[in-house]
Amino acid sequence: MSSNSSRGSLLNRRLIIFLAAMVFAELSRTMTMIQIPVYLRELGASIQQIGFFFTISLAFPLLLRIFGGWLSDTVGRLPALIVGSAIGVLTFIAYILAPSWQIALLGPAILAISSALIFPSYKSYIADHAIEEVRGRAFGIAEAVVTSAWIIGPPIGGYFAQNFGYRLMFLAAAVTFGIAMMVFFFLHRTAPSEEKFTGQKPDLTNLRVSFRQMFLLIISGGLVTWILIVDGVRDIAFKMSFDLMPIYLNEIALFSKQEIGYLDGLFGIALAATTIPAGWLADKSSERVGITLGIFTMIISRLVFAISLSFTGFAFSWMLLGVGGGLLDPAGSALIAKGIPKRMRGLAYGLIATSLGIFSLPAPWIGSQVWNYVNPRAPFLLSVVLGMIVIIPAWKKLVFKPKHWVGVEVTLP
Repeated sequence: MSSNSSRGSLLNRRLIIFLAAMVFAELSRTMTMIQIPVYLRELGASIQQIGFFFTISLAFPLLLRIFGGWLSDTVGRLPALIVGSAIGVLTFIAYILAPSWQIALLGPAILAISSALIFPSYKSYIADHAIEEVRGRAFGIAEAVVTSAWIIGPPIGGYFAQNFGYRLMFLAAAVTFGIAMMVFFFLHRTAPSEEKFTGQKPDLTNLRVSFRQMFLLIISGGLVTWILIVDGVRDIAFKMSFDLMPIYLNEIALFSKQEIGYLDGLFGIALAATTIPAGWLADKSSERVGITLGIFTMIISRLVFAISLSFTGFAFSWMLLGVGGGLLDPAGSALIAKGIPKRMRGLAYGLIATSLGIFSLPAPWIGSQVWNYVNPRAPFLLSVVLGMIVIIPAWKKLVFKPKHWVGVEVTLP
């Protein structure tokens, strides 16, 4: 191992504590995310209004994720996570106080600020602390730990929603985000000085230089370009139907809120079980293997969902979705880390997430229109067709070569 091998190990105490904090932060989302469409129905929203709600929800992060990633690169990973977690608490307070689905839009608006700081900081923290030879496995283990929130969160959220109501469920989510914030604060206070120092200043000159470097990577026609294209089309395909899945289960398949929570828990089990072997697969073969297999498995998941008639069929679909995500995430995260210089990783994760959001912005609204004007199964079948488009470019183009980022160095004046 290199000189930073101690930092590369996923078994050191600080990284275990860091991942525990991420579990609490993720628990807030997993307890609530699958229940929000049904909550909006209880607030009086129609299917089309729910599609509009999630389309607008996708728009909020577009303004923030790039700047959140840049701030992670400049002020540091842990300070960004502390602020992001504090703002996350406010997200669920907004849901608690919302008297209508229109006012509930404050929830995703505030969450966009939180996720803009947390998502790139989490990915970059893992990339910074893992050596390249085992980076896929590092992401796989990290995702497996954090994904435990998907195993316990949805059933807990479903239990609260079924027995005590949605507002108590949102209160529990606010508490778990608060715990995450306190743990991140502890890690920052006890961090060694070299971990706190980023070597960059959050000023306009640094912002201009960072954006110029990322722009050159995007238009180069290399790895970053194809990551954006492949992930963009994939995101359109699956965002078109994802937020309609709990509505379909509740109103067409007649599942209870608790049963919907159980299904999402099965997703978490499959996701957690897949990420570690998926990270090993990415290291031993190549990242494109995991990405291509992940996309294909998610396509099959939507197809199974569309034709299912029983709890068993829907459970199988949800588990396939977890396997697909487990294959895709470690490989994709490792590929981005490999193709992006360290000082730009936060910006890169934020920019790529933003670009995907731009591509998929109208997708939930389009899915709701297809639901209304064709039939409730049509959005899921359309996701299958669109998802197939990216299989071949994912296999042929997502290959890292050092020349992908050579020549984009820009020196601060």
